[in-house]
Amino acid sequence: MNDTTFASTFALDTSHPNYHRWQRAIDHARLRGETICYLLSRYVDLHNTTVLDAGCGVGGTSVALHAHGADVIAVDCAEDRLAALSAVQPDIETECCDLSDLPYPDASFDVIVLQDVIEHVPSPARVLDELARVLTTRGLLYISTPNRNAIPNLVADPHFGLPFVARKNREQLRSVLRKRRPADATRQDLAQLLGFSELCELLRDHGFTATFVNRYMAQVLFDRPEALVWTRSHLRAVRLLQRSGLQQLALRLVSDNAGFFNSWLNPTWYLICRKDV
Repeated sequence: MNDTTFASTFALDTSHPNYHRWQRAIDHARLRGETICYLLSRYVDLHNTTVLDAGCGVGGTSVALHAHGADVIAVDCAEDRLAALSAVQPDIETECCDLSDLPYPDASFDVIVLQDVIEHVPSPARVLDELARVLTTRGLLYISTPNRNAIPNLVADPHFGLPFVARKNREQLRSVLRKRRPADATRQDLAQLLGFSELCELLRDHGFTATFVNRYMAQVLFDRPEALVWTRSHLRAVRLLQRSGLQQLALRLVSDNAGFFNSWLNPTWYLICRKDV
């Protein structure tokens, strides 16, 4: 499916103040979905693999996984998103449900994708417990999520591009949005970002061993920045590094280990997790 077909299937309200942001989100979702498929293919043969796209959003990753031969089930809490996904690819099974109460038996999935979702749910702990339940013993969980303490996110948060809000909880963020972006202030899925230690403890406490794959994704960032970066300020920062010749220095700073980079510099963590046995 080409870019235009995927994007045009979603009937966006052109008069809405968020129209252009929504259109960018659809384009971003498609590019990001392909990136996730290439990453997962390093660990598992996606063909005929049963994959849960947990919190699938507009479905860019689900469509990409299906195109790579995976048996995909896409779940989300928004029926309109699932309806739009079904219009794009009717062969993908969809389910409107809460990620903390999935309607699937134990060990139903070989791979689970939790892409920029964990920061949006009311209880990350409950969601991780449920994902561990439906994942097979040797299954793989992919997670990406923004870093609440990263300096780039403090300058401009990854969802709205606003300064000094990445560390705020949902109600504090909602208060800011009432003044700055009133169309978003009533959203129920506002993000509450995690810190490095908090994320690692959550995964460990709920039965996962995590391996960071930041270095792989950093190379993707400079090859195709639109596949990973959402806000315009972050895109400008990436392109500035490219133009200034500092790209290789930036890549050398990226680490897959605990330390200063992942605690304070890395805007988004990318992880491959295995369920403890």
